[in-house]
Amino acid sequence: MQRAASSPALAAALTDAQAQYAALIHDRFVSETGLRRLPDLARYLRAISRRLDTAAQDPARDADRAAVVREVTEAYQRAIRDLPPARRSGADVQSVRWMIEELRVSLFAQVLGTSGPVSDKRIYAALDRLADAR
Repeated sequence: MQRAASSPALAAALTDAQAQYAALIHDRFVSETGLRRLPDLARYLRAISRRLDTAAQDPARDADRAAVVREVTEAYQRAIRDLPPARRSGADVQSVRWMIEELRVSLFAQVLGTSGPVSDKRIYAALDRLADAR
């Protein structure tokens, strides 16, 4: 992505993609992801690649979509902080984390498809349910 160095918007897309990759692929990622989700992980990685291939076509659109992801991610992080430590690794909490990855696919690489319906509104509703179940 040569143009990223000359475009702040493209540089931001590259930085975000690198952070997403690092969150997905790390020590023990296979055991943390789980066998059932590994095919999804491959799709998430393809979505990163597709995003980087297309970000230069409309950097403003990419930035707008990245802002949506950033907002739900920040809300997710706040929700986790508000949960008791024992609840933070619960299946419902992890489900929201994967919903955010699906949202990224939906926004940046829709042609790859998602595992089900996803939107920022659905994620916020799931976060509300987490707070109610505290």
